[in-house]
Amino acid sequence: MKDDSSVHTAGTDTKMDILNATVELIREEGVACATLRRIAEKAETNLALVNYHFGCKDKLISKAIGKLVGTFDDAFAMLEDEALEPLERLKQFFYRYLSHLQQYPGLAKEMMDQSRLILCSQHEYARYSQVMKTEKLVGTLQEITRETDEAVLSGMMAQLYGAVFYPVIMHSYMNMSGDEPAPDIHLPELEQQIEMLFNLYFHKYTQKP
Repeated sequence: MKDDSSVHTAGTDTKMDILNATVELIREEGVACATLRRIAEKAETNLALVNYHFGCKDKLISKAIGKLVGTFDDAFAMLEDEALEPLERLKQFFYRYLSHLQQYPGLAKEMMDQSRLILCSQHEYARYSQVMKTEKLVGTLQEITRETDEAVLSGMMAQLYGAVFYPVIMHSYMNMSGDEPAPDIHLPELEQQIEMLFNLYFHKYTQKP
């Protein structure tokens, strides 16, 4: 008779192998190249086990992206650096976070595409909030603005994310192959974009009385 614990461990190992293989494919070649077939090959398993453990590609990619984003240590460390003013902590977080996203083709676009899974599941949203340190982000924003209404703070955070994500996502779309060449659009460097955004968005909170 097989030991149940060994069967469970083998299944857990296979699931982690699949997840790690997906993360590595995204790191090496971008989200578009992380097909189920290639994931199975890299994990040295079969497609049936990929489907068994994750149900569908969307769920697997979502978990892999969460794991990858969780490794952006230097970005999240900025939220903990009490030596910096709250505004500077938030600014440095976004700059470093987006710098990482730019290293992985299509990752920002895929994160937005995966948002329907996050928002439609309490479990996925809780996991996303934990990975993204949402509570710490909102707390930092509250320090800057002195706003106490949670709905207003959530709205402001959504606006900031939209503003900083859009250029990265647009760049991802422009780099996708198509029938016609992408238009030649020049944007400021990432650091300058974030500086411009923060100067405009937080103008009234940084004015001295």
